[in-house]
Amino acid sequence: MFTRFVSLLVLFILIYFAYLISPASLSSEEIRFVVPLNEKQSTTLERVGQAKLVKNQAIFKLISYFLKIPAKIEPGAYKINKKMWLPQIAWILLYEPYQKWAVLPPGLRKEQVAEILSKTFKWDQSITQSFIKQAEEGYLFPDTYLFDSAGTPEDHLNRISNNFNDKFDAKLQKDLLAQDVRNDTAIKIASLIERETGSDEDKPIIAGIIWNRLNTDMKLQIDATSQYILGQPGNWWPRIKPADHKRESPYNTYLFQGLPPGPISNPSLASIKAVVYPAQTDCLYYIHDRNKSIHCSRNYEGHLENIEKYLKN
Repeated sequence: MFTRFVSLLVLFILIYFAYLISPASLSSEEIRFVVPLNEKQSTTLERVGQAKLVKNQAIFKLISYFLKIPAKIEPGAYKINKKMWLPQIAWILLYEPYQKWAVLPPGLRKEQVAEILSKTFKWDQSITQSFIKQAEEGYLFPDTYLFDSAGTPEDHLNRISNNFNDKFDAKLQKDLLAQDVRNDTAIKIASLIERETGSDEDKPIIAGIIWNRLNTDMKLQIDATSQYILGQPGNWWPRIKPADHKRESPYNTYLFQGLPPGPISNPSLASIKAVVYPAQTDCLYYIHDRNKSIHCSRNYEGHLENIEKYLKN
């Protein structure tokens, strides 16, 4: 009798367990479940329950633990069919995001963008080089993206390009045209501003100074262009010595007048807007102090005074 009772109890437990891991819905609807960047794991698990993807969160956590240690759902987007069994859902949420987040900060060069995407999507060297070869410096718009995990370099570049075109909109382009400034010229200048500024508040001031130098046929003498020349994997923006400004390169704004032949980084919208709407200033020189505050001067003598006052004390 006792043996029969135990058998029935075990059978009941197995049936109940099968019920708990069975599909939470008879609907074949496929939903998109997005896990934002920096979301707490407890919040993610709570939303799994709110979306009615599982019947029992405790069982979901238990199965997730056995499938992956630690059982962590990474930020990204997942496709889940409501008719899936709980182990299937757990596997997808632990291992199969169909989209992954990639954060592209402002001021990177295209090789750095490629490094971020290569790490995110585990590209091999040939795919990474394909991205770099196709990418156009200055036009890889900085933003937070959800890219398809199975996407090709071309797919990612198209997504970034569409975002660039959305942000660099008709109004900005119209206002540039009214100043007789080409779009590619604006992006070159914006790329310089991005590497030279300490904050968004500085950008219009530096834009005004760059325009002043260009309009007076003064060499730009921007350190970031020398960094661009010398950059290499592991140290894309090296510290510059005076001798580095003598490097023979069309990007060397200490040797050659005017803008470099192309952008040196991928600028933010704030830097692009600064080119279109620069601050009105008589300054030709600027420095940043140790707190990254900007100080500008109308002549070289004032520039030397600022160096003495803000950088040597």
